[in-house]
Amino acid sequence: MVTRPNVLLITTDQHRGDSIGADPACPTDRHGDPLVHTPNLDALIGDGAMFTRAYAPAPSSIPARRCLWTGKRPASVDATTYHDRPWEFDYTLPGLLRDAGYQTRLTGKTHSIPARRHFGFEDVTLHAGLSGQADDYSEWLDSEYDGADEIGHGVGRNSWDARPWHLPERAHPTNWTTERAIEFFEKRDPTRPFFHYVSYVRPHQPYDPPQPYWDAYDDRDIPAPPVGDWAEEVYGDRIPEYPSLNAWLADLPAETARRARVGYYGSVTHVDHQLNRLFRALGRTGAAENTLVVFTSDHGDVLGDHNVWRKTFAYEGSARVPMLCRFPSGSDYETGRQIDRPVGLEDLLPTILDVADVEVPDAVEGRSLTALWDDDGADWRSRYHGEHGPCYDPDTGTQFLVDETTKYIWHPTTGRELLFDLENDPNETENLAADPDHREELATWREALIDRLDGRPEGFTDGESLQTVAAADGWR
Repeated sequence: MVTRPNVLLITTDQHRGDSIGADPACPTDRHGDPLVHTPNLDALIGDGAMFTRAYAPAPSSIPARRCLWTGKRPASVDATTYHDRPWEFDYTLPGLLRDAGYQTRLTGKTHSIPARRHFGFEDVTLHAGLSGQADDYSEWLDSEYDGADEIGHGVGRNSWDARPWHLPERAHPTNWTTERAIEFFEKRDPTRPFFHYVSYVRPHQPYDPPQPYWDAYDDRDIPAPPVGDWAEEVYGDRIPEYPSLNAWLADLPAETARRARVGYYGSVTHVDHQLNRLFRALGRTGAAENTLVVFTSDHGDVLGDHNVWRKTFAYEGSARVPMLCRFPSGSDYETGRQIDRPVGLEDLLPTILDVADVEVPDAVEGRSLTALWDDDGADWRSRYHGEHGPCYDPDTGTQFLVDETTKYIWHPTTGRELLFDLENDPNETENLAADPDHREELATWREALIDRLDGRPEGFTDGESLQTVAAADGWR
């Protein structure tokens, strides 16, 4: 008889923290209702909790996932930026659970290097979602639909362009991932607890939901992307007149930007409805009550905020992610809560190991969220630190600190500082760093970042002040 709790960890790719209907910052339509429709994700909170200040430690796929699987900070796991170096770890979350007797399965995206590396999973059914990389989904699609291509509709994998899905809904990778995950529930080893990681590629580009999900948002009153009072100074003279289709910086026509959000929000709701299928299938096996469910994402999507697109940035659209948990039955934790303490992806490894009663390695730098499930006023980190090295451009590298109400951003190649009141300005439109009335507050945040970066080999600080660095000098 299996008594230890199962674990179902679900991630989407490039999912903004405000793109959950229950999230306090979720945009509203003209009637004042939450714009993004996610009834199945919202329902998880009733039997668990939602973290409203959850962040990617390094907001792009590869570094964020390296932190997730090791419970370490970016600088400790060679993950301060997007790179293609092989994955070599002393331990991983699935490996630790496998060694403790769990059946470990990954369905969907890994973004490991090389792509077929299992890093602790006994079985992987792969949808890579990367151009030129064969995977199980592409092989299935080719076989079932006469040579069809996932991006045969012509929209690129990192493009701001959008259109509805071009094949039957059943052929969409979101549906395929759900089908393969359900098969695992139906055929798994019932004598062992399971750790099942279900990893959806959407709502990452292409923004291509099936037609009904496109239609659900196409007639909605979708707000235009916010543009901060500081954006002209930071990006104004660099916005291209004719942006490429995968541009990270673009002041697009209003209708083009609106279509991107139609496709993006439609993709979110499509995933949400497929989760209903997944949860019902889990329930049919009789395992649902004894399963911890965690939902999150590797990073967000700036989606045109401040004329910026894609990810890697410290802005809320890029760095903040959804994080929801449904507790196993019999837990004593209070349910139905929104917890505002700052948390990150590296906290999931110690959390899941705690629930599974598996020893947490000494090298882990994350903290178990069970402390906040017990008491959201418990002793916790006062600020969360995130970073990302230069990616699209030498000046796109960033360092940030955030707490329940405020965010501080520093750009190491330019020395530029941003300070946002997230409580009253969740869209980060007003830079308080330029306001003399916030000079002392700015200095406090700057000192906190100096303390966090002291001793780093990049030379971000001499211990007394922040020091600008050139991207070419080894910051990567």
